[in-house]
Amino acid sequence: IWSYQGSKPFVVNGRLYSSMGDTTQCVDVRTGRVIWSRNLRDTRRPGYPDDILTPPAIVNGKVFVGTRWGFVYALSADTGDVIWKADIGEPISFQPAVAMGRVYVGTDHGSVFCLETGDPRDDGWMMWGGNPRHNGR
Repeated sequence: IWSYQGSKPFVVNGRLYSSMGDTTQCVDVRTGRVIWSRNLRDTRRPGYPDDILTPPAIVNGKVFVGTRWGFVYALSADTGDVIWKADIGEPISFQPAVAMGRVYVGTDHGSVFCLETGDPRDDGWMMWGGNPRHNGR
């Protein structure tokens, strides 16, 4: 239970980004209207009692999310479309960190992976769990 971070939401540019179960979504904070919702369940793999996505990390117009099935996703912050995904092969429960064109994820098996995003502007989410700036303050 301690490894599960829950649906920790973050507000960026008037939009609230969150993950719950197998879905990441973006909501307008003023109106409460869902702008986009993306189901990231891997239907090729067996289900878990609690489908888990990590809380999102939002930088450079992208939303980075890890999954219980070992995928790291980069989604468009505007549309929720999948920009890219990588299968690291180990379950991820902790929010990614994003710094200087790299995404860092820690896994439930104790590994840490570093993925090159291909864009050095992917920068600014330097720590797991964020800080007060990542809460819209």
